Amino acid sequence: MGIAIRLGLLAIKIIKSIPFILRIKRKFFPYHLQSTFQNFRILTFNYNQFSSMKKRSCIDVLGNPIPWYTYPAIEYLKNLDFSDRNIFEYGSGNSSLWWGKRCKKIISIELDVKWFEQIKNSKSKISNFDYRLAIDEKSYVMQADLVGSDVIIIDGSWRVECANFVINQIKSNKVNPNMLIFDNSDWYPRTIPFINKNLKSWVQVDFSGFGPINGYTWITSIFINPNADSKLIYKTALTTIGGIEQTAEE
Repeated sequence: MGIAIRLGLLAIKIIKSIPFILRIKRKFFPYHLQSTFQNFRILTFNYNQFSSMKKRSCIDVLGNPIPWYTYPAIEYLKNLDFSDRNIFEYGSGNSSLWWGKRCKKIISIELDVKWFEQIKNSKSKISNFDYRLAIDEKSYVMQADLVGSDVIIIDGSWRVECANFVINQIKSNKVNPNMLIFDNSDWYPRTIPFINKNLKSWVQVDFSGFGPINGYTWITSIFINPNADSKLIYKTALTTIGGIEQTAEE
């Protein structure tokens, strides 16, 4: 019997056994188990959380650096166009490298000398990255170059003091950014309401969920300024990791 005929008969047997396989699948792997496994696979491999935990580094599925924010916050930000925006970041890391590839200029302030040297060696190919070491509170917090920033990120040391300084600069009309990002906002039950109260017309959006490295959920809060000098725009249609490809409108 020829190979082609044997393969054809084998294909017929497989096709005939599909209903039986599906019954077995539904019996031993019901929908809730299948969906749980699918969600596990998306978080572990599509988001690459497993590798980020193993390597203790914030990376995506391709091994590229990503911020240490929650995944929902990262997905929101990645859809926006920051190519002509100036970013100011309290704290540094893979987020600095991620922002550096998406913005006009980024200034990052770092306290830890060893971490500063490590990130400094990683930024050699990012010409728009202004990286600064500040080892005391005053020089770290009171940054004159906050002026002209379109996005301000509080994700490092002395976060309460940084928030107070930033709010003062905004209320004094010295800076008028598009957004203020505050990571681990659920750890600051007094500071976040303080920001919200003082930025009365701003919109607070809280992105809660899992993120790189950590084995727990947390919140990255983004305060959006409706009265900024220019508006942020989407660079692509909305996409999500692990979603289904479906269009519900023509």
